[in-house]
Amino acid sequence: MIAMVARTIAISGTPGVGKTSVALKLAETLKAKYVNLTDFVISNKLYTYYDEEGASYVIDEEALRKELRKLITRYDGYIIVDGHYGEVIDDDLLEKIIVLRLSPRELYKRLKERGWSGRKLTDNVESELLGICTSNALESHGVNKVCEVDATTKTSDDIVREILLIINGEAECRVFIDWLSDELVVDEIIKLLDIV
Repeated sequence: MIAMVARTIAISGTPGVGKTSVALKLAETLKAKYVNLTDFVISNKLYTYYDEEGASYVIDEEALRKELRKLITRYDGYIIVDGHYGEVIDDDLLEKIIVLRLSPRELYKRLKERGWSGRKLTDNVESELLGICTSNALESHGVNKVCEVDATTKTSDDIVREILLIINGEAECRVFIDWLSDELVVDEIIKLLDIV
């Protein structure tokens, strides 16, 4: 008997870049199973504690990997995993990790509109500026599986179309975004975060 293993695509990126709307549309388009990592962690109690200051759960990575492995190896078809730490999926189970990137200026505006402030706002904007989600994905999966998509001026439908081209091998899977090389962006973000 041949073991089932899903075609797993992770949608990653800093909170606020649009992962969930893109992941849901992609899952609908591919008739795929959708997994929100945060919901999966909370519902399966795969965390060690709740960080009050950071306003987030601290995941138990080993337990999460084990539960994701069970899910992925028992499913046939596409699974779309939505979460800013999508790199947690074991490499042998992951087809691609799509890291959505968003101009730190735009991310700052979105998070402020959501009422974010203090450390939570600063940490997430800095994370996008530095490309932390891409760096984490590359460390776990290497350049052949990590694909960046610049979501700054695109609708979620545009982004899904771009991801489909990548998955189907019709567009290049590449890492290419470097917000730090734009001095104006860096200067503006430093000024904005100083007043938080």
